[in-house]
Amino acid sequence: MNIEIVWGVQEWVILGAIVLAALLALGWYLSYTAVRLDRLHHRVIGTAAALDAQLVRRAEAALEVAYIAGIDPASATLMAASAGAALDQEETWSQDRLDAESQLTEVLRATHAPVVGQQVEVDELLDRMRGTGERVKLARRFHNEAVQEARAVRGQRLVRFLHLAGTAKVPLPIGFDDDWPETL
Repeated sequence: MNIEIVWGVQEWVILGAIVLAALLALGWYLSYTAVRLDRLHHRVIGTAAALDAQLVRRAEAALEVAYIAGIDPASATLMAASAGAALDQEETWSQDRLDAESQLTEVLRATHAPVVGQQVEVDELLDRMRGTGERVKLARRFHNEAVQEARAVRGQRLVRFLHLAGTAKVPLPIGFDDDWPETL
């Protein structure tokens, strides 16, 4: 029993339309994925810049507190040295900088607030420093979430096979101690 299928023009047109629709859908998906990946990489760059700005503000606030707030001299010296070390780092996300930021956090955690009865300006400085500390935690969390999302898309087989990430570097999470002290 041999069944012979005869393909007419109409069958070829239907088959061509199906193949064309499948190719268009695949092209749309690949384009969508490439654009999404590009946006995720830009988001990672933006969140890293925001984290960098918050770290600079935290170090500047720590310097002001060290020089003005009236904390004990030993703590002020350590805080000023740690904040200066954090600000002096040239490479944006080098291990030295992350270590300096962790050290600043450690010094902030060990520093006690000045004795009650200080000026209003000191309270404002301490509030500013607390605010920058909270913003550093949030900025680092946002950055690491963006990195995780970009890496998840980059990890898809089709993305890897077709090199949709192009020459963009694999984004890395930023890790350092940013637990905010309860004492200040």
